Amino acid sequence: MAPWLLELYLIVPEIHDLSSTIIVAVIIYGICNLIIVYCRIPGVKAMKRCFPQLLPAQEFLLPSSRQIDIVTKERYYNFFSEHIDGFKTSNDDKEMLPYVSTAVTWLISKTRDSTKFPLIAEENANFGFTYNLLGLKPFGIAISCIGVIFNSILMYLYFAHSVFVDLKILLSGLVIHLLFLLLWIFIITKSLAISAGKKYARALLSACDSGNID
Repeated sequence: MAPWLLELYLIVPEIHDLSSTIIVAVIIYGICNLIIVYCRIPGVKAMKRCFPQLLPAQEFLLPSSRQIDIVTKERYYNFFSEHIDGFKTSNDDKEMLPYVSTAVTWLISKTRDSTKFPLIAEENANFGFTYNLLGLKPFGIAISCIGVIFNSILMYLYFAHSVFVDLKILLSGLVIHLLFLLLWIFIITKSLAISAGKKYARALLSACDSGNID
């Protein structure tokens, strides 16, 4: 969507007018809100592709996981034992699974205050942003490809003297779509979402040591 909006601004001079810009901005704002609501659907599917079994924080708490050192993990276990009724520890992953799932769900509910837990809020937002983008990756690539083809056709028509548009604008539009295409292909990846998920997990679990949870 972004490259098309930028190109529209370049090609249509009337949009440069303040009143027109305000109207367009309001329309774009509404469209963006609709897209945000929709993108959560493929976003959740993308997250499940990245973490098909457990969320990173749940996996980190399993006995077999080496993402957290043993001493820190034992400290987290003690914290959950003190705060969650019925929390038990075991050396078996299957036996620990329901307990770590409950513990992480409980911890999420206790760390929603962004003023007390700013790092968790930031990493959570980053994680959500990356897996939502990953879910929209096929659409993003398709839109960028259409933009590249569209601008290539316009440039062909320009040199054939069939359209009269500033060549700089056409080149700018083509470059914008190419850059976004490269972004979707090489930057928005599964590994990016997994990395963001692990960072969020570490930030979330670190709340056990914060002293801000009653």
